[in-house]
Amino acid sequence: MTEYRFALPQEEADVLDLINCVFSMAARPHDFTRLIPKVYAHPGFSALHAVAAENGRLQGTVAMLPVSMGGLRGGYIGSVSVHARYRGQGHMKALMAMQIEEAKKRGYDFLALGGQRQRYQHYGFENCGTVLAFSFTQASARHALPRETSLTLREADEQYLDDMAALHAQLPFACGRAKDRFLDTLRTYHGVPYVILRQGGFAGYLVLMDGTVTEMALREENDLPQALAALMGREKKCRVLCPGGWKQRALALAHLAEGCEIQEGGMMKVLRWDRVLSAAFQMKQTALPDGKRVIGIEGAGAFSLQAKNGRMTVSSTQDAPDRILEEKQAVALFFSPLPALLTEDPLLRAWLPLCLDIPIPDQF
Repeated sequence: MTEYRFALPQEEADVLDLINCVFSMAARPHDFTRLIPKVYAHPGFSALHAVAAENGRLQGTVAMLPVSMGGLRGGYIGSVSVHARYRGQGHMKALMAMQIEEAKKRGYDFLALGGQRQRYQHYGFENCGTVLAFSFTQASARHALPRETSLTLREADEQYLDDMAALHAQLPFACGRAKDRFLDTLRTYHGVPYVILRQGGFAGYLVLMDGTVTEMALREENDLPQALAALMGREKKCRVLCPGGWKQRALALAHLAEGCEIQEGGMMKVLRWDRVLSAAFQMKQTALPDGKRVIGIEGAGAFSLQAKNGRMTVSSTQDAPDRILEEKQAVALFFSPLPALLTEDPLLRAWLPLCLDIPIPDQF
């Protein structure tokens, strides 16, 4: 009989073997110790994994990694794996339900994950987040970036760990990162962290993953053109990602880049709508036109959104909703760029989309 429970400490090697096997059979060879070192290169990860086990053999697992951003606490679902021999038995459904219930017990505000959209819509997840991807080539760099720069790049090590962690904490969309795993966090999905130096002094850092800068933090934002010039001194082309709500950085990159794409981030399931919406509006970094809307969300209740003097207040209400949305529809409306742009409500179109997307290094 199948047992659904959380993995035991002595089962860590079995958990790692299972996820390596399942993902390697589905695509290219995987080594999760190197792919997600912040989790699998350290002991103690068994507690993150809900497992399906029968006669001591692990048949499937769904993991949940605690994450935080903007004062919110959540969980990032990952390593979703069911061995090919045991599919079609309901393991994934049961394990996802376990982790969703565990998140509610912990008082999490949200759950996030990445994956095939329609598969996870069944559990109340929907695409969310607005990410701007700015492209740079050698041709655009010659025209837009300084020909000489006082900045250099060097692969990061422990020497600058304190500087990097302190600078990350000042970012508009900083996530809570344990300092002892900070570098391993930046190495998620084979990212390579670099420190940005000026005459040997720390000026910032960036993370390069397969030709994409997934994170860049600078002590002086005016150093952005020089930092990009240093990067393009070693790369033929690259993309630089920027959260859609980071207005100052986005405007600077738009001036320098060859082009820009607007992308959705991962997927999200909101567990505590009042807290999530309040935090997301606070992170928007722009004045909001005054007005009020009441949005009903099936299974969660009705919420009053009232902007006054450019600031938003979100609260539960018994007022009649202006609109009633399914859970997935609400995530899409508030956090995805396309539904927000297409809404016929001019006030919502001015307020939205909100930007709440977990940075790639903090994903799971």
